[in-house]
Amino acid sequence: MEPVDVETLRFRSADGTELEGDRLTPAEPAGAAVVCHPHPLYGGSRNDAVVAAISRTLVGAGFRILRFDFRGTGGSSGSHGFGSDERLDVQAAIDEAALPDQPFVLAGYSFGADVALSIADPRIDRWIVAAPVLSVFSTFAAASDPRPKTLVAAAHDQFKPAEALAVEVRDWAATEVVTVDAADHFFGGRYRPLEAAVSAALG
Repeated sequence: MEPVDVETLRFRSADGTELEGDRLTPAEPAGAAVVCHPHPLYGGSRNDAVVAAISRTLVGAGFRILRFDFRGTGGSSGSHGFGSDERLDVQAAIDEAALPDQPFVLAGYSFGADVALSIADPRIDRWIVAAPVLSVFSTFAAASDPRPKTLVAAAHDQFKPAEALAVEVRDWAATEVVTVDAADHFFGGRYRPLEAAVSAALG
């Protein structure tokens, strides 16, 4: 992968919560993306290995990415908001990351995938998420949205197996479920197939 510029930055959500994140910028950005991390109450942060795998793939495809810590996590202020307040965090990250007239991807893993799928900002061109559990909210804004969505599922996910996920989203608009074989929710040892699935979703 080509060298990238890495910058740690701080920005604020609409309710004034100060968030910390890393912006990774390739030499000639062809788009932008935000990557949302797994559940902070179970050790999730922007430094998660799956977040890193998704980020590597997006940067390798020319996207400038922002991976950030949700409120109450790492260097971000505030306290955990059980999903609802984290929506404000994602909106703030989109405001910070989006590039004018460039494609924008909203990505996430596990809890972060659920929060990402609850956002329908008009600047989003596609969602690419890994191991969504679909339990943080009762409804997801992306479900009826016509823009493309790729849900990368782990075949043996302990919380939402690939087959169960496919059934649950079968009526969602413009939604593709891609299964990573021999993987559980944490994708241990299966980062390369995960990265391949994310790369394929970019077209």
